[in-house]
Amino acid sequence: MTGLTVRQIDFDVDETDFIWNPANPAFSVLMNQITFFVVGFEKYMCRVMRDAEARIADPAVMEEAVAFRRQEAIHAQKHNQHARGLIAQYPALQGVLDKTLASYEEVYQSYPLEYHLAYAGGLEAIFTPFFRMILDHRAALFGEGDANVASLFVWHFCEEIEHRSSAYDVYNHVVGSHWFRIRNTGAFQKHTRGLFDMIKLEFESIVQDVPAEAYSDNPLGQIPVWAQLRSALGVLASQFPWHDSVNQPLPEYYDEWLGDWQAGKDMSQIYGKTTSTT
Repeated sequence: MTGLTVRQIDFDVDETDFIWNPANPAFSVLMNQITFFVVGFEKYMCRVMRDAEARIADPAVMEEAVAFRRQEAIHAQKHNQHARGLIAQYPALQGVLDKTLASYEEVYQSYPLEYHLAYAGGLEAIFTPFFRMILDHRAALFGEGDANVASLFVWHFCEEIEHRSSAYDVYNHVVGSHWFRIRNTGAFQKHTRGLFDMIKLEFESIVQDVPAEAYSDNPLGQIPVWAQLRSALGVLASQFPWHDSVNQPLPEYYDEWLGDWQAGKDMSQIYGKTTSTT
């Protein structure tokens, strides 16, 4: 039985500022890049997983794939809401979202299912060490940010940790070749880097009423170098043939976040600075 939980949390991100964390404008921009990227990527992942289900023979893998797809669909939905809020303030950002969606449509139409599953499994494996670093240093990165946006990203990153092995397991079940995935690692990494670069350049062109450092500073500069190196080594190791997604070092905060969820706390305001109302 799958250990994944499909959660529906209402995040109020329709009118949040582009620089939602004034204490770290560059990190605000990086997370906004992730929002625009996620809408395209998660929709792509959902299509890929649905296609893969026709080739899954193991009921346990099928259950995992379906729950994983449902989690990813909600991620796309919530980040689309965030993107729409930013587009309402800067209408030209619609073109950025359109380019991201079109890029994933081109990838989907250009490659076979085996490639898509390699892309999914390879990229999801990278997320665990990267998001662990983010969550381990959440106070520096999210603490002074708008709780509506900070809580959205904390939720998403915790669920990425939760389903860290799902895409990898589906790939291994349907395709099973470590070397095929590794041969294609460069291609999918180039594609994701290209999208992130495009999104940032478009942001710089369209959203100009922000501090200059929003586009020039290192968004992860508040994270110790040793932690960044550990994350980089984890990202590299995640692409090795012997990589084990299940038994990766996890952020301690995941258990705290899960406990808050199970206790019925308001997860839409679980981290960051809330706006007081009178």
